[in-house]
Amino acid sequence: MVGRLIRWLIVLPLLGLLLYVGHPFLLRAMGRYLITEDRLQKAGAIAVLAGDGGVGRTLEAVRLYQDGHAPKIVLTHQRSPKGYEALVRLGITVPEERGIQWMILKAMRIPATAVLQVSERADSTEIEVVYLARLLKEHQIGTVILVTDRSHSTRARKILARVSGGKIVIISRPTRYDTFDPEGWWRSRADAKEVLMEYAKLLNYFAQSASASLTGWRKGESDSAVPAEGTF
Repeated sequence: MVGRLIRWLIVLPLLGLLLYVGHPFLLRAMGRYLITEDRLQKAGAIAVLAGDGGVGRTLEAVRLYQDGHAPKIVLTHQRSPKGYEALVRLGITVPEERGIQWMILKAMRIPATAVLQVSERADSTEIEVVYLARLLKEHQIGTVILVTDRSHSTRARKILARVSGGKIVIISRPTRYDTFDPEGWWRSRADAKEVLMEYAKLLNYFAQSASASLTGWRKGESDSAVPAEGTF
């Protein structure tokens, strides 16, 4: 008992020292993990995910289009902002994110024929990506540049890869207009909030993926246990 207590008295201060010395590295690693940026290459379309960073994401898509990386820009569609229906009933016209995106595209002289739109509204990245993958399939687009915020890029890429079953080549391109700093996010209240929210959503994503894999494995095991017709 005394020996165990002595060991803990030695180990705990050492762990505390390691955490104190190593915490900047660990925190930076947490910030960097959230960002996935692939090398640019030609693609069939540039997909702009909806969200609070719509302006910066749309500007990034415009830059990529103007640089000749893809002939099409795809706009997804998020749910209406809270209270928007009340404004409509009052006859007050306030542009939604889609309307603001179109204002940017027209101002930057992007032809309407170069823009594809997801008509369905989504209230989560998972549902949004399902609709996006469906549109890409309909237009036979096999390679897409995925534009979103920096801290959202890793999760968004993972979700699209899972939803598409690996049939779409994904080039992750976080918008250059995002100010998220992975090297010092804990010093910014806004960045810290982004990191905490993204990791909570990542944990949910991994839990769902593990559950789906386990369900599929059990189903496959069950199916394999049933003899096929015509076999002995």
